Amino acid sequence: MNQWMRWLGVLPLAGIMAGMLGAGSAIAQTPAAVQPRSFGEWCRQRQTLDKEAQLTVDLLLGIAGTSDCQQANQELATMTSLMLANSNISDLRPLAGWQNLQVLLLNNNRIRDITPLASLTNLTTLTLDTNQIADINPLAALTKLQTLTLDTNQIADLRPLQLLQKLTNLLLYSNKISDLSPLAALTNLQALALHQNQISDVSSLATLKNLQALSLYDNNISDLSPLASLTNLKTLTLFENQISDVSPLAALTNLETLTLFENKIADLSPLSQLSNLNELNLGNNPIANLKPLSSLKNLQKLALFNTPVTDVSPLQTSTRLTNLDLYNTRVEDVTVLKSLPNLRELDLRKTPLKQKKCPVQPASVCRF
Repeated sequence: MNQWMRWLGVLPLAGIMAGMLGAGSAIAQTPAAVQPRSFGEWCRQRQTLDKEAQLTVDLLLGIAGTSDCQQANQELATMTSLMLANSNISDLRPLAGWQNLQVLLLNNNRIRDITPLASLTNLTTLTLDTNQIADINPLAALTKLQTLTLDTNQIADLRPLQLLQKLTNLLLYSNKISDLSPLAALTNLQALALHQNQISDVSSLATLKNLQALSLYDNNISDLSPLASLTNLKTLTLFENQISDVSPLAALTNLETLTLFENKIADLSPLSQLSNLNELNLGNNPIANLKPLSSLKNLQKLALFNTPVTDVSPLQTSTRLTNLDLYNTRVEDVTVLKSLPNLRELDLRKTPLKQKKCPVQPASVCRF
């Protein structure tokens, strides 16, 4: 799996945090009902704060390595990166005003209100994935952002992102998104993850010609024509959609990884020119004819599980294949695969083989 697939799936990204003070969020137990204006003030009033604010203050004191409020404020104010992932926090107000922050990591918390982040205009990397966020309006002013992760939240409206034109990496999967039009202006994007949403129309992505990695699986997409212009794509994941026509992909000759399983694809001929493909997953499709794949000399991994394929002879020229999945196909004869010296895994389970004999050595390559 290439670096883009790892990025889309594992998210090895960092982020920073900060925020401006939000109206109407006065401290419940402070006699004067005046919200602190600096972390030093938040710290000095720690004993009167509500539980959530106190949790954030204590966490920051731990990062500063001191219980002295003034010293902690000075230490934290100079930081350019702040890592607060997996910290169980929800209140970002004590972070407000730290203009030096460039990287802020806030993923895997209990955050709903990101208003305090609006003043952190020097942020270049921000991770907010796996929280409880619906409103992303406070992000509109963070125009220096290059990497932003917002996956696994409750976001539907992407309009606040349309001015973030320096973004190169954007994760939005597992939300409630259907309208992609605000993304059309983000022409510097190189990696975009939108899987597990409510998307049927991808026409707004046609302008994103710098994309190298795009994930759209588990949506309701049938028309791929807007993707034909994305000729820099190297990784494209489209499984679990409603796709039958893959002809728009014919122009994507830089593709190295293409995942199409669980669709309605029968005709593979548009893929015949994708000579740079090294990973192709076509499982759970009504595919029978593999002849278009005979020209894909760089294929290393091919998945054809749960398809009505009977003839694998077109694959005998794919000598770089290391992994071939024929699970639950209609293949009866695999002797032609003896020409594939690099095979390391051949799945033949639930195939009606006339003879259960591994066509390559060692025999342990095959699974029957």
